[in-house]
Amino acid sequence: MSNLYQVQERIKFLQDQLDSLEHYLPETYQLLMEEMDCQQRQLMQIKIQDFYNTQGNEQQYQNLDPRDPDQTQKSDYKRT
Repeated sequence: MSNLYQVQERIKFLQDQLDSLEHYLPETYQLLMEEMDCQQRQLMQIKIQDFYNTQGNEQQYQNLDPRDPDQTQKSDYKRT
């Protein structure tokens, strides 16, 4: 989750920089917007991956049959 936080902090920083431009500076604005686009894309990739991971875990638990002893988390370890 730290990646998510880092990307969000980068986006906030870039937005602050954009907001603080006192004059329209085309090259600076373009640079900031390109970097903002990269960070937004990275953030979306993280969110999509998190969603897929969550969805995969939910499906995994839904597919378990509690009556099937091979799917339980109980240990089959027997002391000798």
